[in-house]
Amino acid sequence: MARSRGGGGTRGPRTIAPLLAYQADPIRESVKRLGRKWTLLILRDMAFLKLDRFGQILRNNPGLTPRVLSRRLDQMEEEGLVERIERPDSVVYRLTDRGEDAVFILLAFLRYGIRHRLARAP
Repeated sequence: MARSRGGGGTRGPRTIAPLLAYQADPIRESVKRLGRKWTLLILRDMAFLKLDRFGQILRNNPGLTPRVLSRRLDQMEEEGLVERIERPDSVVYRLTDRGEDAVFILLAFLRYGIRHRLARAP
């Protein structure tokens, strides 16, 4: 299940890259769920800033409209990333276990952003 890249013979070591079935590609599936505009920022707000109300998330993301936020939260709920909790006087959202698993992806983005932002020339 691996494909050889590069020439053969005696020119040097060959690299082996795994072949993943198109439909079973876990990266593609992750990007499909987490790659929608605003989704990672909503997860960031919920995970790191502990924002759990619609208005809080909306105010923290200039350019995000109420309609898009509502749509994203509905999609994230359908995908099992967030849970909507209705209280007598309000509605709050919380990350599910699946949503909390995505925090590691956010940490990787954070690390990448810090490392490469600081490395830029002024």
